[in-house]
Amino acid sequence: MPNSKQYIQLFKDHRALLDKGSCAVMNAAREGAAVTLEEKGLPTKRTEEYRYTDVQAAFAPDYGVNLQRLAPNVDAYATYKCNVPNLSTTLLFVVNDTPISLPENTHLPEGVCIQRLAESGDFIEDFYNRTVDNEDGIAALNTMLAQDGLLIYLPAHTALKHPIQIVNVCDAQHPMLSNRRLLVVAEEGAEAQIILCDHTAGTAAYLTTMVTEIFAAKDSKIDLCTIEENGDNHDKFAHYYIDQQANSRVTMNGVTLHTGRTCNRVRVRLLGEYAESHTAGAVITGGKERVDNHLVVEHIAPNCNSDMLFKYVLDGESVGAFAGKVLVRQDAQKTTSQQTNANLCASPEARAFSQPMLEIYADDVKCNHGSTIGKLDENALFYMRQRGISESEARLLLQHAFVNEVLQRIEPEHLRDRLAHLVELRFRGALQKCEGCKMCK
Repeated sequence: MPNSKQYIQLFKDHRALLDKGSCAVMNAAREGAAVTLEEKGLPTKRTEEYRYTDVQAAFAPDYGVNLQRLAPNVDAYATYKCNVPNLSTTLLFVVNDTPISLPENTHLPEGVCIQRLAESGDFIEDFYNRTVDNEDGIAALNTMLAQDGLLIYLPAHTALKHPIQIVNVCDAQHPMLSNRRLLVVAEEGAEAQIILCDHTAGTAAYLTTMVTEIFAAKDSKIDLCTIEENGDNHDKFAHYYIDQQANSRVTMNGVTLHTGRTCNRVRVRLLGEYAESHTAGAVITGGKERVDNHLVVEHIAPNCNSDMLFKYVLDGESVGAFAGKVLVRQDAQKTTSQQTNANLCASPEARAFSQPMLEIYADDVKCNHGSTIGKLDENALFYMRQRGISESEARLLLQHAFVNEVLQRIEPEHLRDRLAHLVELRFRGALQKCEGCKMCK
């Protein structure tokens, strides 16, 4: 466990600074997380959930940490632009792991709150770190070191007219470790869409850990869309923990356009009857990029519905991994679940790993899973070329059609159309890797 020691020592040496830049609730969680990290260490390739990701290599370098919470001296709205045409959002920025340029809450519906975790006081005590699996060494490291983050609170029966868009930017002169937190609390009947955009600026090496906790109360609806366009100098380890009560619906759609190394862990718990979980992802990689998605959906209450749909297009020497597990507890009768992972290897050197899993302890369920790994249909290519379409254009059209099933799940329509355009640019090789948030240029 050599790589965990440097972070534990960082914690012990600078505990006072960590606490000073945070709040009592976040500080109270640090000690337990540090003990876990010291005992468990960071994951290795022998850890089942990380068998396709070299965590030790990612965390080995000596990264800087913004312990003194120095805010970037930039005008976020002038420096970082992420304007999707015809999409009106409540826009805010997180630079490295520091929230800046938060919107005024006055234009939001009464009671809706978007604010920094470090300024949230005791309100977050009932929610912060309550769902996190701190047995996971990376999640424990995040809890141990995170000093701030964002809280999105939606009071009962409140529906936001416009999405909340969070633009996460890595921007530093030297190698930087960022530890981000996002806490979403949706009370009964609340509805909102949240868009997370990830970008990098400059050529420094970046390592990001992120922990997102979502609490969806009875009859609430949360639509989460993640868009990743990072440089190949960025390693990202993200954890999403979602707890759902009766009749709630949480949709999580992700699109990876560029990255260095991305490792996503999603855990959903369906705690109330008739809850619905829908997760989907479109992953497009090339070069030596690596993307690893690992999901667990736990059906605890009866009459719940879940589905997973993940599609990868892998080019160059890139590697894509998917592991999806549906766990049906004994009392979760009349569960319905569908799990699909399809992988398209566009080059002989690309590698795909797929592991769909079902673990069922109830006897009245409808659960299916499927996985495919292959290359483009040569018959379809031949058919299109016979009709005057060039080979490169035919390949692009077939690849776009392959991931379109995921894109069609994304709302609102303007965002879906824009992402479809960016996906086309990505396949054409015309989408430049982000250098200061150029997603929508």
